[in-house]
Amino acid sequence: MKRIILYLLPLVMLCAACATSEEARQRKLAQKMLVANRVKQQINDMHFRINVDMMHPTGYPARHLTSTYYLEVKGDTIISYLPYMGRAYNVPYGGGKALNFEGKLLGSDVRQERADRYLLTLEVDNEEDILRYIIDTFDNGSSTIYVYARERESISFTGRMEVNEK
Repeated sequence: MKRIILYLLPLVMLCAACATSEEARQRKLAQKMLVANRVKQQINDMHFRINVDMMHPTGYPARHLTSTYYLEVKGDTIISYLPYMGRAYNVPYGGGKALNFEGKLLGSDVRQERADRYLLTLEVDNEEDILRYIIDTFDNGSSTIYVYARERESISFTGRMEVNEK
């Protein structure tokens, strides 16, 4: 009898471990789907915030950002609080606003490139320059922001979209 129990005990433990790992996998998949639906909804509503953690200036090495920088879109308004590093061609004395401003969108285009990827193009006039933001976002919230300006070199940022609880 003891031998049977000794042989069956590892088998029972193995079955229990498989069941809990399957439950964990299902929970992880459900959480992933929830995040993907929230990202899609925020993009469709044009109401989202992307917190950036790294900048990639043209001609300079990438830099990690230690302060809180972000790009926020609320309907037809854009709030850009992003650092800038690069060559400026024709800007006001002292550097001007650069990428720190709040303004109205001149135009926007939202496309779903693949099932898990969105491409947004936003144009805004910050009274010093006309800027084009191209935002590449995946359904897990990871995002890349490319900023193109007429009077400055381009720059890009990587970060993550905040997923609002509803």
